[in-house]
Amino acid sequence: MRTGPDGVKGYNAGAMLLHWAIALAILFQLAGGFAMMRLDVLPDGSRFAFFQWHKTVGLLVLTLTVARIAWRLLNPPPAHAPMKPWEAGAAHLVHGLFYALMLLVPLSGWLVVSASPTAIPTLLFLRESLVWPNLPIPAGWRGEGGEAVAATLHTWLAYSTLALLVLHVAGAVKHSVLDRQASFSRMIPAGHLPRQSTALLAIPLAAGLAALFLGGGLGLGQAETTGASPTLAATAGTPVAAPEAGAWVVDKAASSLSYEVPFSGKPMTGTIGSWNAAIRFDPDRLDAAKATLDIDAASITVGDPFVRSSAPGPDGLDAAAHPTLSVAIDSFERTEGGFLGKGSVTIKGRSAPVSVPFSFTPGADGTAHVTGSATLDRLAFDLGAKNDPAAQWLGREITVRFDWKAARAGTPGV
Repeated sequence: MRTGPDGVKGYNAGAMLLHWAIALAILFQLAGGFAMMRLDVLPDGSRFAFFQWHKTVGLLVLTLTVARIAWRLLNPPPAHAPMKPWEAGAAHLVHGLFYALMLLVPLSGWLVVSASPTAIPTLLFLRESLVWPNLPIPAGWRGEGGEAVAATLHTWLAYSTLALLVLHVAGAVKHSVLDRQASFSRMIPAGHLPRQSTALLAIPLAAGLAALFLGGGLGLGQAETTGASPTLAATAGTPVAAPEAGAWVVDKAASSLSYEVPFSGKPMTGTIGSWNAAIRFDPDRLDAAKATLDIDAASITVGDPFVRSSAPGPDGLDAAAHPTLSVAIDSFERTEGGFLGKGSVTIKGRSAPVSVPFSFTPGADGTAHVTGSATLDRLAFDLGAKNDPAAQWLGREITVRFDWKAARAGTPGV
């Protein structure tokens, strides 16, 4: 094959494609990481999604680096213009460190996610079907201490990458401008230099290793999710005691109990599947009215997969330690739009006052239609306090809504 001046050749198409794909991804990661950690420029509505894209692009850098190493093994770098011994040595050192950092930076980021106690999953491209596994690190590394060490390592490796990038570009500028040698043109598709020939075996090797890494990781992630079954799910209702005389019995089949909370700029909804209500209410005797509600924590569904995985855990509802949520309303008053009940809510052993505005529409057959809502501050119950204490992506206010059909105890059919 022909060569350029002094025997110089350009890289082949595969090397250029991988080089520029990795370079652009790294620049995105460096700029994005700095914006996330050092600049307050991301709107709250997009902050969470940006963090998740940072994880996805980091894993793509790792995958492409695996392919780039395989490509380089069968396609050694083409001839370069003559350099001084110290320049050649520096160039080899910078390139070697670059390859090491292209592996270590995303691996350290993966370690941060794996050590984090928040249990936020890694979903490639924010797709629920593309679950990426955590690294199998020792249990002692999991927690805030291990996460902090991994995060510090990840930060300094990223800064090291930036420093090497500056050296790499400076070297290329020096060779091109001061030495008037072909440097940038070796890696530019439109360059005038003849190209290095391609070892055809490198194509299936690089593509196969990249596919094996991605496919294996996604397979393990899917198995990890299926085996762990971390999501909350509706369960059968617990036995209900016979209602008191004058009480109301809620027709659960015709009623609903749900909630909504802002997440990443959009409303996230869920339902409450298993609950029991004990209600005594007479609009003409509000002083004697009272209502209690017991909710099975494990029956609460979560609409978003990122929140769903951590909802049952210690930073969420902690369903294993606190299987029941309770509401007690012991004060009622009339309002211009209907009625207002006041009482308390207990979640994870923490209680906070609550006000419940509602409408009560009686029927002629001993039935009633009741609708209303209540707003809770999740941080008052230590919900998501580790994941997002500043409410940057998960809103503080949880709005609970109910739409109930009920009948007086003793009504035929009840």
